[in-house]
Amino acid sequence: MKIKTLDIYGYGKWVNQKFDISDGLQLFYGQNEAGKSTLQSFIRSMLFGFPTKRRRVNQLNRYEPRHGEVYGGRLLLTDTSFGSIWIERTNKIFTVTTEEGERLPDNTLEKVLGGLDETLFDNFYAFNLQNLQELSNIDADKISDYFLSIGALGSDKFLAIAKEYEKETDGLYRKQAQNRPLNHMLSEFESLAENIQRMETNMARYDSLIEQQAHQETIIRNLNQEINRLDLEIREKDKLVGRYDIYLKDRAAKRELEQLVYTEIPEKGIELLEVNRKRIEDSNTAIIQNEERLRNLQGELGTLTRLNWANNHVDERRKWIVETQKTKEAQAKFEQTVERIQEQNETMLQLARRGQFYPEKISQDLEYNEKVEEGLAIQSQLDDLEKHQEAVKAERKVYIDQRKEQQNFSAIVRQQVAKLENQRLNEEAQLMQSTSLNHYFLGFIFLLVGIVVVMINFFSSEGGPSIYTWLGLAIAVLGFLSITYIFMEHRKHHAAFKNSPIIEKIKELRKKEVQYHEQSKALGTEINERESALEAITAEIENVLTQQKRWLVAIGFYPTADPEIILKTNPVKQYFEAKTQRAHFEAEREALNEKISKWRSEIQPLLERFPLVDDSTRSLIRHVEEVEVALARSQERGKAIQERIEQSRELIEKNKVLIKESEAIISKLFKETDSENELVFRHKVSTNRLIEDLQEKRTLYKDQMQGFEEALAEVETKQALQEEFQSLEQELILTKERLTPHHNERANLIVEINLLEQDGTYQEQVQLMESKKEELRESIYEWGRKRVAMELIYQTLRHGMDNPVPEMNQQADEIFSTLTYGRYTQIKLNKTGLKVKQFSDILFEPHELSQGTLEQLYVALRLAFVENALKMINMPILIDDAFVNFDEIRKTSMYQVLERFSEKHQVLFFTFDLQAKESFAEQQRIDLDEIDHTVENIENSNEKDSEESEKLQIELED
Repeated sequence: MKIKTLDIYGYGKWVNQKFDISDGLQLFYGQNEAGKSTLQSFIRSMLFGFPTKRRRVNQLNRYEPRHGEVYGGRLLLTDTSFGSIWIERTNKIFTVTTEEGERLPDNTLEKVLGGLDETLFDNFYAFNLQNLQELSNIDADKISDYFLSIGALGSDKFLAIAKEYEKETDGLYRKQAQNRPLNHMLSEFESLAENIQRMETNMARYDSLIEQQAHQETIIRNLNQEINRLDLEIREKDKLVGRYDIYLKDRAAKRELEQLVYTEIPEKGIELLEVNRKRIEDSNTAIIQNEERLRNLQGELGTLTRLNWANNHVDERRKWIVETQKTKEAQAKFEQTVERIQEQNETMLQLARRGQFYPEKISQDLEYNEKVEEGLAIQSQLDDLEKHQEAVKAERKVYIDQRKEQQNFSAIVRQQVAKLENQRLNEEAQLMQSTSLNHYFLGFIFLLVGIVVVMINFFSSEGGPSIYTWLGLAIAVLGFLSITYIFMEHRKHHAAFKNSPIIEKIKELRKKEVQYHEQSKALGTEINERESALEAITAEIENVLTQQKRWLVAIGFYPTADPEIILKTNPVKQYFEAKTQRAHFEAEREALNEKISKWRSEIQPLLERFPLVDDSTRSLIRHVEEVEVALARSQERGKAIQERIEQSRELIEKNKVLIKESEAIISKLFKETDSENELVFRHKVSTNRLIEDLQEKRTLYKDQMQGFEEALAEVETKQALQEEFQSLEQELILTKERLTPHHNERANLIVEINLLEQDGTYQEQVQLMESKKEELRESIYEWGRKRVAMELIYQTLRHGMDNPVPEMNQQADEIFSTLTYGRYTQIKLNKTGLKVKQFSDILFEPHELSQGTLEQLYVALRLAFVENALKMINMPILIDDAFVNFDEIRKTSMYQVLERFSEKHQVLFFTFDLQAKESFAEQQRIDLDEIDHTVENIENSNEKDSEESEKLQIELED
């Protein structure tokens, strides 16, 4: 069975969500709150039902949806005995249908699950970090019970009955026990039999029979002793047969040793030979390398052409480098001076540009200072006018704001008047409805009817007014009163309409509107006066600005120059200060140039030997320094080469001495072992090793044959030994056949003894023993009946199924060895529990293992169980981040095992492990984070749509 599709109607955060799952390994990747646990709970709920609100067995959360109306969904299961089927389960319905829509019986799911309940599913098919170690108390019997529970539908009930029978029978009888009822009854029966046997000795005939019985017992005892003797001899012969092959191997090893000769070799002789051979080879290699190095160094020393010139001009070089250092400082000052001159030129140019004046037209004298005073007066006048202009603008703005406020008040009053007029129209409409002429209709009808009735009766009656006359008069009076009452009510409504307070409010508001209009008009007049004043001030400012431009041209500035900069910063004064500073720097530059020229003439001998194309000062300084460094390096290099030449010669001599010492040691070793050469020496070493191996084997053989040496030496051939063994077996069979008649004779004697027993007390004991025997028979019958029923249940459930535990144990061994990279080779699973064997054959209890290894063990047992149960049921396994305690190496082996395991089984792996994401192919992954973001966007858009629809509904209702 495999899960092909998850179609979720509403379960937790998933609403109307569909997942298509691959048949092999499917990785659900996502961080916390991404919906991994929700998907696992959904699968479990679809297979085994929703958790109840009060009792949640294996699920902590019901995951009832907040946004969806339907709670549940459906699963598409493939590769079942019914083909592909849909399992649909909601809070209202549960159906099982084929892929074409045909309805199947509700118990189809139980048949598909094959007896697998939710507990067994959680133990082996759905595990996480919390329940990973729930197999800590597992043993072989529990594993067998698990297999039986899924071997047939409903077998768990029969297993429970068998367990109950086993418990009851163990409570009645158990071997070696004392307090069990059946054990106690057997003990009492044996005691009664002993008492009866003591009473039987008083009878004469009984004695004779006892003698015969004793004789038969003696014969039987002798035969049993003979059988025991033969059995002992057979076992001894069997031991000889098993050790005779070892005896033959020991003889062969002895013969081989006799043909070999052991040579005394010094301790670690072969290692001494190898070390000295290696030393000779290394020394020869070193000699060759040093000779080659010596030739290269001598050639390199001959290539140093500058070395002689450097040694002949030591004093001049020292003087040149000192003067060069001074010239370097002078050149730096020279360059700084040139930069200062350029800076002053740039400063003068920037002052002229920023101040906007003509350098050739300005001067720094008394006349210029007088003109500056004139400019200050013009600027002061201009500042006063601008301040006056700003004050008028501020007043104008205040009046404008006040007029806008009055206009706003006027608009508000007009809106209130319009609102009151609308209310007045509503009151007028209500008045028309309240004073409608239709109200008089009923009164006029009564009045007319009454008058007509009175007139008819008045003209038709002769004897005076009748009852109809009075009735008509009453109707007419009622109509008149009704008309009068309606008229009075209408007058009240008209009075209320004329005296309405809205009329007074409208009048008050119109008065306020007129006041606001007058105030707004007065403010408009003030605004116009301020605008006229601004125009006059602006014209006066223009005249002052024209006068100021004339003043600027008169003192040598541009017409566009800023008077404030001229008057406040005085750029003309700064310009002349910069000009004076420039003249000082130019004089300093000339003095430094003379020093540099003198240095150039002193280094001419150096330039003649080492010429330079670029004759700039910086290049010459750098050239002198580089030449000096190169010459110093040449001297140092020549000295270093000479030292390396001497070192190479010393190494050559040293290696030659080492070669002679190693050859002497090797010659001494060959002489001590009487070896002509290295080949003979190595052959003797190999022979010694062979002798040692054979001696070790003989020691092992002696240990195995210990105590059987003489017997094995007396054996002629292996065939003769086997013939003796078969002969003893045949004799044992014949002796056992001779024992049978004596057993029969002894039984007949016991029967005859029982017939001769006549004593009363003896009869009471016999009767008591018979009663006890009957009670014992009934208890044994009850014990046997339940025991047989228990065995029948087990045999019935196991019918057609071999014991799967050994095969599962073997598969668990392979998986556990793969997960631990061969560190642990075997899992020993028996009725007392489980242990694991390390590669060193040491057994460990589970509590002695590390956390990671223990979890690998439980994973191996689960996977082996699932693999072995494949013949009975094929279920996908669900893994929820169960490997967080594994390191990177353990995870790698685990993921490789899962990849192979998924070839036969469907694996749904829920995790946020980045290594798992990188270990499996992209088509095996479902990224829940991306789906989660999409779902959130859809929910947000749905919430916005619902909010907009609610707002629209409220607007329509308003």
